[in-house]
Amino acid sequence: MDFVEDGRAFALSDFDHDGRLEVLLKNRSGPQVRLLMNAAQDLPPAISFRLRGTRSNRDAIGAVVTVTAGELRQRKTLQAGSGFLSQHTKELFFGLGNAKGTIEASIRWPSGLLQPLRDLRPNHRVVVEEGKGARLEPFAVKRGSSPATAGAVAQSEALPEPVETWLLVPVPAPEFTLPDLTGKDVALHASRGKKVLLHFWTSESSDGINSLQNLEAGVSRWKQSGLQMLAVNTDTDADALSALAKKNSFSFPVLRATNDVAGTYNVLFRYLFDRHRDLPLPASFLIDERGDIVKIYQGVFDAEHIERDCANIPRTAAARLAQALPFSGVTDATEFQRNDLALGSVFFQREYFEQSMVFFERALRNDPSSAEALYGLGSVCLKQSKPTEARDYFERAVKAQASFPETLPNAWNNLGLLETEQGRTEEAIPLFQQALKLSPNHLIALDNLASAYRQQKRWDEARSVLEKALSVSPDDAEANYSLGMVYAQTNDNQRAFDHLQRALRARPDYPEALNNLGVLYLHMARRDDAVKSFEECMRVAPEFDQAYLNLARVYALEGDRDKARSVLEALLGHHPDHPVARSMLEELAR
Repeated sequence: MDFVEDGRAFALSDFDHDGRLEVLLKNRSGPQVRLLMNAAQDLPPAISFRLRGTRSNRDAIGAVVTVTAGELRQRKTLQAGSGFLSQHTKELFFGLGNAKGTIEASIRWPSGLLQPLRDLRPNHRVVVEEGKGARLEPFAVKRGSSPATAGAVAQSEALPEPVETWLLVPVPAPEFTLPDLTGKDVALHASRGKKVLLHFWTSESSDGINSLQNLEAGVSRWKQSGLQMLAVNTDTDADALSALAKKNSFSFPVLRATNDVAGTYNVLFRYLFDRHRDLPLPASFLIDERGDIVKIYQGVFDAEHIERDCANIPRTAAARLAQALPFSGVTDATEFQRNDLALGSVFFQREYFEQSMVFFERALRNDPSSAEALYGLGSVCLKQSKPTEARDYFERAVKAQASFPETLPNAWNNLGLLETEQGRTEEAIPLFQQALKLSPNHLIALDNLASAYRQQKRWDEARSVLEKALSVSPDDAEANYSLGMVYAQTNDNQRAFDHLQRALRARPDYPEALNNLGVLYLHMARRDDAVKSFEECMRVAPEFDQAYLNLARVYALEGDRDKARSVLEALLGHHPDHPVARSMLEELAR
């Protein structure tokens, strides 16, 4: 069985008392409950037992029921705790198949009592109280059912289409600048102070054209009420899009989406709803004067509907609650919060750093002492090559109260990285050590501390840290590579070789490991293996320059100038101004 809902638990029970088990599904997203009725026909006979303990526990948990019918013999134990936050029925069901003969049963109660039952009937429920007689109840027969109709499967649930959703907590619309069909750039922020219907569509769907034609009917009226429309097209054929727009003479801007803009709104849509589905097309976002998304539409809507919504945008939390819920009710909670930290993290992981910054800033405004928000902002600045701002955020983060155990170690580690990038290795070491003080098995901090020791040629300390890292993660490519380089520097070639090989097993396209393995092969007088390692490095990492230079040196030392020249020219194809490659070519020309 597969449903679109986010299912979390299920339970089996005979809900209609007809002797057949149904399935109850519990979902995190709506519909939160599904009941799958057992409509199978012409099933063999069955029998069930409902037990009640007296000397034993009331639910008879642990009782063992044995059923015999002719040569058929079955045994089941009554158990509790059948699944996550769920419990199957405590009624025990036995299928009798084609068994012939009298039906008998025995119950071994948890108290030790053995209670026999005789002259039982098929298609009956046997209700038994410990140590007393049994009562037989026939399975229910559904009213109006017949062999021709009882097994008919119900029609699929009719899901609402189109779908519209008022947001309990408005969310800022991701900013963008996109070209229209004339090449003129249109920025979303230029509409700040006005209401905007941001409409995503594709001509590959018939609904895409229908949606535009429906909305076109109201655009002239919308302008008078302060609502404007931006239609963002996701097609890849620019010429076909221009012809389509010209044919329909749309009076609103038609913009061409980039992958980043489409991706940003897709991610936002996925994480605004529990089902985490991709943005369906057509879809529209109603944006208020402050630039916040207040409502989302999926499917085709007419212009009047949008116009009414625009005139009735809720301005308070209580009004948003009244608009968002399908029916009225009584609640003490009218204030809701969006998890801006989670949204910031999601956009960061997908490398939409500008939008990630927006949500981390919102999280920090809501909680100025949040170490996680400060750490997130520092991480964005680090990715955007803004070291001064990144350092400021990380320094504030390590002074704040963290909600997650890895936040502060990560912040200390990144402060160390910033010092390392500035060439201040000595200052970086205590920062990595502070990260490890808070989280002794922090693998990245261990690798970074070892790298700092390597830069200072403190080989014994580097080896000790890397051995600790490999005790945490034996297959870590970075730790194995670094330890291999430590052994290479201390002339332990065999151990260096072993760890470089382990690094490459963990990460076959590790350019530094491939290149330095080639260098190690040369030290071990294995010229052919060295050439293969350099060539493999060039294949998997064409932009990595060291393998080209080393292979060219091999050929030059062997007197094969043509091969050396060919390798260097290949490097210049990737890096035309590479100074070392040009210098070596000049040497070869003499």
